[in-house]
Amino acid sequence: MSSNHLIQQRARPYVELLLENSSLRDSLTDEQAAALLAWGTAVITEKAVLTAQFPDEEANRILEQTGTAVRLIMQGVNDLVGDVGRPLAFDIIDDTMMRLLKNLRWLTDRRLTPGQQDQREAYNRARDEGDADAAFAALLALIGFEDSPSA
Repeated sequence: MSSNHLIQQRARPYVELLLENSSLRDSLTDEQAAALLAWGTAVITEKAVLTAQFPDEEANRILEQTGTAVRLIMQGVNDLVGDVGRPLAFDIIDDTMMRLLKNLRWLTDRRLTPGQQDQREAYNRARDEGDADAAFAALLALIGFEDSPSA
């Protein structure tokens, strides 16, 4: 089996879970949902590449954990964008952001960069202004990362 085929075979079930779960994008526009799905697919595929030389059992364990973190981050982005402009009786936004950041930390194994901290602030400003598009753009930039994740 070719390495490329193995990577696709290993990533497929975790990417399909993203595609099947409409709650990961039900607060987003079609364009936002496509961008977020592209991010999640890229993260899972990159992890499949990094684990290509691992035995199936170990690679699948890592991919399952990665898929879970990606889904939780995507759910957080969806929820945070969905709450823009909505008055809340309590501040669930901070709790959702904290869970998103914890999963991002697990996924990347690093603290937020100064640029990511700026994007978190940009999200807060956009939320305060009721601008869901700007909030989504800031969140996508926040979860995006230049360095590849490690295996």
